[in-house]
Amino acid sequence: MTQMAQSLKSSSRSIHPGAFCGSGVLLTVIASLLWGTTLVASAIGLRYTNPYNLVFLRFTAASTAIIIPVLLLNRKYNIRPELCRATTWTLGAIYALGFLFQYVGQDLANASDATLLSNLAPTLIPIAAFVVLKEHLSSARMAATALGLLGLVLVASPKLRLGSSTLLGDLFLFGASFCYAFFIVLGKRLNASSISSAFAITICTAGFLAPVAVLLGGLNPLDFRMGPVGWASILYLGVRCSVVAISLYLKGLDSITASQSGSLLLIELPVGLILAALVLGEPLGPFAVAGAAALSAAIILSSIRP
Repeated sequence: MTQMAQSLKSSSRSIHPGAFCGSGVLLTVIASLLWGTTLVASAIGLRYTNPYNLVFLRFTAASTAIIIPVLLLNRKYNIRPELCRATTWTLGAIYALGFLFQYVGQDLANASDATLLSNLAPTLIPIAAFVVLKEHLSSARMAATALGLLGLVLVASPKLRLGSSTLLGDLFLFGASFCYAFFIVLGKRLNASSISSAFAITICTAGFLAPVAVLLGGLNPLDFRMGPVGWASILYLGVRCSVVAISLYLKGLDSITASQSGSLLLIELPVGLILAALVLGEPLGPFAVAGAAALSAAIILSSIRP
């Protein structure tokens, strides 16, 4: 027993803290890849219903998918304590507001514009994390933030000059970015990094979106004419882009800083632009290519441990 204990102790010492940081980076990258497909899937869903109903149905599908693991693995994923916390409902309200802004804004713009304007959060997170969480900004993090901002300017400026989206849509999408940045920094501060937290926040988000869908979206549960493609987009958004992505992201946030996670979220932008070009036929010009290169460099720098 003594030898076994010594062996376990020595092996635990050999585990480098960077291993946990690496797993956090990997989980965040996977979540970002999934979220990069969100706006194209949403653009398809918006062909069948209005933004208020679509965002509510997305989180209703996500909440329904959560019920199964919660019922089967209640001891492991006990969300009741999380649902009783005011902080969980606060995060759910911020998340719901961000998604409302995003979907209403996207309804007034195309998928490319929405991808650009609703993904400004990564450039805001390091600054917010420095102010709210007192996180240290290393040279690599500052360079990643600067490159991320440069990439966003490169890809956004031609489209904004052409006026391809309305001013109101732009404001809604900018509002979504602010909400997401605040959600991430506050989630880090409140230690909302468990799977149970992710499940509870998802359910709270659906709860906040329900009255909005009824009052503004004219939600009628007895008359859904979505069609198979519309329902497929809702299931994809609800399960893959909500339950899976949110769980992976919050779990990854537990082992990396908020500013680092924010830089890694920049991967959403090139993924969204490429998919918008391939699936929806929206052009990807030279500015977007240059911006994607700057964003890729920012992603690499963000993964460097301080």
